[in-house]
Amino acid sequence: MRIININGPINSGKSTIAKLLIKVLPRSLFIEVDDLLSDEEQNRLGLSMQAGWAERTNRLNAIIQKEKSAQNYQNIIFAYPITAKLYKEWQAWADDTTTFINITLSPKLEVCLQNRGTRELDDWEIKRIKEMYQEGYQNPEFSDLIIDNGSQTPQETLQEIINFLEQRNKNGNQKI
Repeated sequence: MRIININGPINSGKSTIAKLLIKVLPRSLFIEVDDLLSDEEQNRLGLSMQAGWAERTNRLNAIIQKEKSAQNYQNIIFAYPITAKLYKEWQAWADDTTTFINITLSPKLEVCLQNRGTRELDDWEIKRIKEMYQEGYQNPEFSDLIIDNGSQTPQETLQEIINFLEQRNKNGNQKI
């Protein structure tokens, strides 16, 4: 089993690429981490923003553990901006039958600050994107692959990921 996180700042294209990836990788499950805890539920539980993020990642971990046991999927793909701490925690998913891969989308800041596709950024998102770039989400040292997708189409970014996975599989004798 392969567990793949598409990492990067807000508006870098994470969900778009993850949703394309599940269409081309066999037996794939996409987990929309943001949907694991709605804003309404977060408010009802009285969780701060940071506590809400922690709850989403706890729920993700539970799903991953369940799916690892069930072995229903060859690929589990999600899109979530992660810190080095989360990366270290999620590396524990890897074992003899499971690999964890972190791919970071890293368009230039100016690209992330633009309304892309149908998304219109609000003031909070613009502020948070700037913070994320200052915090280094676009260029973490713990990424297996970093792609500047600012001037690429989603299909070109997808192809770059597929090429990376094929090369990785060739070197490790895993099937894509």
